[in-house]
Amino acid sequence: MKKGRSLFLSVAVCAVLCLCSACVSDMVGSSLSGYKKNGVQAKKSASKNDPMLALTGETDVILVGDFFPTALKMYEILQAQNPDHLGLAYMTGSLNVMYANAFVQTPAESLGVNEFDKQNAEFERAKLHYLRGRDLELRFLDGRHKGFADAMFSGDEKRIAAAVAEMDNNDVDAAYWCGAGWLAAFSLDILNPDLIANLGAPIALLNRAAEINPDYNGGAIWDVLFNFYMAAPGDFGGDPERGMQCYEEELRVSGGKTPGPYVTYATAVCIPNGDEEGFDEALDKALAINPDDVPATRLMTTIAQNKARYLKAHKSDYFVQW
Repeated sequence: MKKGRSLFLSVAVCAVLCLCSACVSDMVGSSLSGYKKNGVQAKKSASKNDPMLALTGETDVILVGDFFPTALKMYEILQAQNPDHLGLAYMTGSLNVMYANAFVQTPAESLGVNEFDKQNAEFERAKLHYLRGRDLELRFLDGRHKGFADAMFSGDEKRIAAAVAEMDNNDVDAAYWCGAGWLAAFSLDILNPDLIANLGAPIALLNRAAEINPDYNGGAIWDVLFNFYMAAPGDFGGDPERGMQCYEEELRVSGGKTPGPYVTYATAVCIPNGDEEGFDEALDKALAINPDDVPATRLMTTIAQNKARYLKAHKSDYFVQW
């Protein structure tokens, strides 16, 4: 009898400890991601500082690049321990996309022609993280809207439209990172049949997110759409007229305080059109921006300006010099 009671008490204590651990895990997940377990945005105190500013507000790109894999793996461990926490799925997904873009693809683009194999290997790494991020964001969206992921992969325009119509402001973050990662992966593997077959999904996601919050993150959604519409072939959804509309929206939202629109304009518009003067003008505007004007985006401003400097230094690679 004593044995039975002792076993019962042990099980009960373990259950309480597990429950407490789960509660703590949920609280930590919500604090670190900004979203509750159910995917609803966690309310922030007006005086509460954003811990992510230590990363996004940094100008030493090498320092952040060295640390970023540690932060990414920490979130992946937390997400694996609490797979039902939608906020952790969102945050881990966004970090995968961020890492792929800022610290894998962008450095690889500056590798010389004699390093083709290394560059291609880095592009494959970037694609892996882009798609990992996309899938985690889809987990978030599917957790909030049952059947969402299936609709995105269905290739059915009506199902996709019906799914994105259910989105609200709580979904905009995840939709942005999902769409950005999805299209970035496509840009690195434009002949991939699986990515081509579902290309309408990320476009619908981003357009719906822009409809819900047109001023999101200083015009970030418009930048991704601008780049896609200008770079993609017409058969895949490219539309230069729509692209320029997105560019104008991005300039409106950013107020000219971020270099992204100008760098994208130089690469997506000026290079294909052979507009060397416009290329120089756009990059000069990007480099004239003071990263300290918007402390929360110093890191991305610095990365974009580094890319602008690289483009200017290698202008002869893009334009015929007579």
